[in-house]
Amino acid sequence: MISNSKSKKTRIKLSINGNGFFHGKNLIMKKPQKTSKDFNTFKKRIEKEFFRHSVIVNNPYTKWFKKGLANTAQVKDLIEQFSVFSNHFIVTQAKRMVNADTLEGEECARAILLNECGVGQNVKTGSIEGNRYSNRNAHINWLRQIANMLDLNQKRIGRWSTGTKLTHIFLNGLDETYGSHDGQIGAGASFAIETWAAFGIGHGKKEESNNFWMELVEGLKAYNKKYRVPRGLKPLPLGFFLYHFQTEAGHGVSVWQELEETYFQADFDEEKFIKAGKQALKAIYTFWFGLEQTRKQLAK
Repeated sequence: MISNSKSKKTRIKLSINGNGFFHGKNLIMKKPQKTSKDFNTFKKRIEKEFFRHSVIVNNPYTKWFKKGLANTAQVKDLIEQFSVFSNHFIVTQAKRMVNADTLEGEECARAILLNECGVGQNVKTGSIEGNRYSNRNAHINWLRQIANMLDLNQKRIGRWSTGTKLTHIFLNGLDETYGSHDGQIGAGASFAIETWAAFGIGHGKKEESNNFWMELVEGLKAYNKKYRVPRGLKPLPLGFFLYHFQTEAGHGVSVWQELEETYFQADFDEEKFIKAGKQALKAIYTFWFGLEQTRKQLAK
């Protein structure tokens, strides 16, 4: 019990405001309740911190690739490096699943993981519920099909040793953020990655044409028209890239739901979330920077 009148007034005031209470002689302060207005303010900060990143709005490599200027050596390099990304992303995705802070985050991560491994997915919702597994549909096998048509050594596809130094830096950066044991760091990286992957989707053809998946599709279409069709060669299949473009809409919905659930957790750390997201975007940019450097060398 508080004996003096001043303490009683303090206790009454704290009780009325809901900001704290006394436990014995100790003052226990309560964090103010978050509101929808707070969440909307946070969303605006995310748009400022993430949506304007260079890897999203001005990726030099994909802007060049979409013009259809890539030669065969440059396309081979893209497929090899992307195969390393695709294959080793599975490990990081599993870490994201087991370290998720929310059930929503865990469910979303599990769906992405199993889809990468060959389980069918509803492209509109991102759900894998009730869908079948097919080894043929494991994403790395779609890339192996393209690699085979380009006469690439199958033993190089997806192997860590095939990755360049910058591809390794990229994957290690994802592992440290997206695959972090700290679920909030993983959530920040997850949101940033999906922001990058789903950019422009659902906002009209002009915006969607600037999505990196679609930029790669357009570049490969042009490559087929220039280098394969005139030689009587079967066009490289675009399924791997088109499928990811189509599924990103479902991923985007899930990640916004996860964000709201994460934000209203009592221990949510806004600064940690933002920092992790920016680190993940920096890692992704490193991957494309590596491809940009190599494509210039292969143009000579």
